[in-house]
Amino acid sequence: LDIYKVGEGEKTIIWNYDIFGLNSGRTKLLADLFASKGYLVLIPDYYRNGEGRNPFQDKDIVEFIKSRTVWEKLHKDWEEKIKPFAEKNGAKRYGAIGTCWGSYMVMRLSALEGFHAGVSWHPSHVPIAKNMLGEDVKSMFEAVKCPQLFMPANGDAEEDMSNGLAKEVMGDKLKVIECQDMKHGW
Repeated sequence: LDIYKVGEGEKTIIWNYDIFGLNSGRTKLLADLFASKGYLVLIPDYYRNGEGRNPFQDKDIVEFIKSRTVWEKLHKDWEEKIKPFAEKNGAKRYGAIGTCWGSYMVMRLSALEGFHAGVSWHPSHVPIAKNMLGEDVKSMFEAVKCPQLFMPANGDAEEDMSNGLAKEVMGDKLKVIECQDMKHGW
């Protein structure tokens, strides 16, 4: 498992990328920006080998997501590879940021000890968990232990909006900023 590392410090952001993968768009640029503010930022290459998918071109999106979103494997990556690497590099406190697919990881990581915040931009955890993996999103929301910020775009899951299931379950632990003038992927 390759891990992109930038910055240093005890406060560590685990960056969880979108469907395009590690080497796309602004992923590393945004991680570099957060690192410049005093954080250690790690981007695990969960998909492996820099893989990703373009939802506008690739036809195997659902199969790809299902094969890469197996919590038992991802949790093992966290426990056996990412966390030890982070600790070796000085990490003591964790936060998680996720865009699109990465919001699934934010939800899962935010249920673990040591995480103090989660942020999800144009989240996809609901359609991935509920529609593709058959998981119970209410249980996923109930498991979250730390404060969250959701920034859903126009057309994102109703469960993630200001009056959605996530807010109902997480209450004051969740702040929602709806970005209704934006489309998913902003």
